[in-house]
Amino acid sequence: MANTDAPESSRRVLFVDDDDLVLRAFKRDLSGTDFVVSLANSAAEGLVEIERHPFAVVISDFNMPGMDGIEFFEEVKRRNPAIVRILTSGMTDFQTAIEVINRVGLFHFVVKPWARVDLIAMISRALDHYSLAVENRRLTEQLAQNVGDLRQLNQTLEEQVQDRTSSLLLGLSNALDFRDTETQTHSRRVALYTRRLAQQLGIQGDELLAIERGALLHDIGKIGVSDTILLKPGKLTEDEWVEMRKHSEHGYRILKDSNFLGDARQLVYEHHERWDGKGYPRGLSGKEISIGARMFAVVDTYDAMTTDRPYRKALSHLVAVTEIEEMQGTQFDPEVVAAWLVIPQPELIELCTQIDSLLDENK
Repeated sequence: MANTDAPESSRRVLFVDDDDLVLRAFKRDLSGTDFVVSLANSAAEGLVEIERHPFAVVISDFNMPGMDGIEFFEEVKRRNPAIVRILTSGMTDFQTAIEVINRVGLFHFVVKPWARVDLIAMISRALDHYSLAVENRRLTEQLAQNVGDLRQLNQTLEEQVQDRTSSLLLGLSNALDFRDTETQTHSRRVALYTRRLAQQLGIQGDELLAIERGALLHDIGKIGVSDTILLKPGKLTEDEWVEMRKHSEHGYRILKDSNFLGDARQLVYEHHERWDGKGYPRGLSGKEISIGARMFAVVDTYDAMTTDRPYRKALSHLVAVTEIEEMQGTQFDPEVVAAWLVIPQPELIELCTQIDSLLDENK
């Protein structure tokens, strides 16, 4: 929930939809929250509201008469780029979401009908994102005023931007884990595991950061997978597996214009490739696969085996590392497996303990 001590402008949300029933449902779902909510039944009316009030978040339907959601967001961005933009649609239209991300920037894509608890959580994250952007802008302006300390301030700002960028990416990965309730905290665990394995292989600096971020975002492409497939309780059909396997490509396409993520994009793209060339989406083999993806393959398998799943209880550390060792040279890079086997089990347990402590603090 947004901070009630924050200025009203940082809690102000505009919802735009041409359907009065949807507008009333939105207002009803947000009753009892501390959000300051305004409604508009057309893009034109929404633009009038934006001129009247300083909104932090604007949520708009895609299909509207006259100006549609994309055109509306283009105008919103032109008038105030800081406003966080969220698109809604009655259809699972992943192509539309990609188009908006590339053209006007998009914080989230919501498929109707939404769940109230998910809607409130998403808006809270969007408001936090807005507050963070405002604070970053304030810091930037302060930096310009302190020309004499420019070098030191630049270094400080870069550290803050990196920290906050990492926090935003962590928030995104948490949202994805929350969507797939069977694997919550999975992204955070595998990111820490992959970082530790990279350090074991002597990787450091920007490359280490890129690999950790790639591991954190490895499943971002699942935003493009239908809930009927992603959350299906039973086995997937062959056609459903075809759709599920597309998430690596979806993820790469989402991140391809995010230059600051660098090599993280390759890990997202290649995290289901295999050393023997039998993986997907491109059937790469050996060192054609990026080192980050080769490491992640080991880590992801270990985490899958050592955590409880609906169809079985967690396996022991010994069983997991034994199976991984047997798959070196086929599924996994032998050099990476050798580095993973050197890491003591207590260190892996400690990493999980760190995650549990952070979750307890945020409850």
